[in-house]
Amino acid sequence: MKYLFTIIVSFAFVAMAAAQSRTETVAYQKINRQAVVNEIPFPEKTVRDAIENKMEQMGYKGKDVKGFTVYKGVRLADLGSDSYDLYFSADRKSRKEKEYSTLTLVIAKGFDSFVADSTDSRLMSNAKNYLDTIKVMIGAYDLEQQIIAQEDAIKKADKKYTNLIEDGQDLEKKRKNIENDIAENIKNQANQKAETEKQRQILETLRAKRKL
Repeated sequence: MKYLFTIIVSFAFVAMAAAQSRTETVAYQKINRQAVVNEIPFPEKTVRDAIENKMEQMGYKGKDVKGFTVYKGVRLADLGSDSYDLYFSADRKSRKEKEYSTLTLVIAKGFDSFVADSTDSRLMSNAKNYLDTIKVMIGAYDLEQQIIAQEDAIKKADKKYTNLIEDGQDLEKKRKNIENDIAENIKNQANQKAETEKQRQILETLRAKRKL
């Protein structure tokens, strides 16, 4: 089992490390911009949520603009010493590959000062490395979400189990009460039968007096 787990984990890391970041041209507000792109082995929602969670931990709040989530004035050592505006976009890779996403990152130094290899090749190289390593962060986030979901599932299962125990205890009390009621009923039947026979004997005695 331990060997199998190691193999599964190894395959997961190989999958995350397989694709390398590349530069592509993307349209933002009808203008072509150079972007860094990578394939991420997670669904688009997981990718977006992981990035949003990481940025919020760093103190940044994103804003949705024209299909991108924009984080303004971000200081990120992986990119450089300056502050940058980061434009993220995560989309499903294809209809058949729903568990894979294409992550796009466009970088600007302030208002509309978008970065390209021709203007800052070092920053673009750092951005490629950043998208190569961001998979690990997304993988860690996804694992934490699975753990949280499993913890919630256990809580629900425990609650259901506790409720079943309580229901069983109530049913046991009802069963005992019913058994007591049945025993009491049998006793009452016997008493009533004796009383009925007694009254019948009295009736027979009274009828016998008619012949006297």
